[in-house]
Order: sequence, then C-alpha cells, then structure tokens
Amino acid sequence: MTPSQKRFKIVSILILFVALLQVVGGVFLLVSSPLAAGMRVSLGGDTAYDGAIAAEVIGVLALVVGLYCFAVGVTGARAANNPRATGKFNMLAVVMVLASLVQVGLGVTTGQVGWVEVLLAVLGVVAIVFGSKAHSEALDR
Repeated sequence: MTPSQKRFKIVSILILFVALLQVVGGVFLLVSSPLAAGMRVSLGGDTAYDGAIAAEVIGVLALVVGLYCFAVGVTGARAANNPRATGKFNMLAVVMVLASLVQVGLGVTTGQVGWVEVLLAVLGVVAIVFGSKAHSEALDR
C-alpha cells in the first residue's frame, strides 16, 4: 500500500467516525437532548426561528446525511485498497460535501452551525484529493 493509499484510507476512516458522530448528534437533536448543544456553535446573530421545528428539521437532515457519509466512508476505505476504482467514491464524496454545505447553510439561517458538518465537508474535500493522488499513482504503475 502506497503512502497516498494509506492517507486516503485514514481520511476515509475519519469520515466513518465523524459520520457516526453526526448520526448521534441528529438523534440528540430529534429527542431534544441538551447534549446536542455541544455539537452546535452559536453565531450570536439576531436570527429568530422556531427552535423546536428547526431542531427537528436539522436533526432529520443530520441523521440522513450522517448515514450517507458513513456509506461514503465505507466506500472510500474499500477504494483505498483498489485505487483504480475511485470514480464511484469521488461522485459520492462530491455529494457528501454538497450535503454538508447545505447543512451548514441551514445552520447559518438558524443561528447555530454544527462543527461536525464543517468537518465532514473538509474531510470530503481532503478525501477527494488523496483519492485522486492514489488513483493517478495506480495508473502510473
């Protein structure tokens, strides 16, 4: 396994763990747990919203996107073993980044951004870069 493949695999495993954290955070938001506050960063703006409805919508979205990101992490970890087949992963990762950015946008409208969503978007971009490097190295061999 080349160093690029190892980096790609490590980032994919990080996506798995952060996705699990996202799913747990989504469940916390759905059940209105005070533990969900630890996963949100207040923007301190003058935004007004109905907190219960916003928490439910963001909680459902976090749950769905978290499960999707888990699937992306599994696909990336498997693609790290065979980097010639990273095309499927790249498409899934692009959707993951877009979904995470949509969550960040919704968080901005409610006045609280989840740091997990931002981390998933960054990890998605990093995984695409490492996956592309591993793919190009595999083609050169």
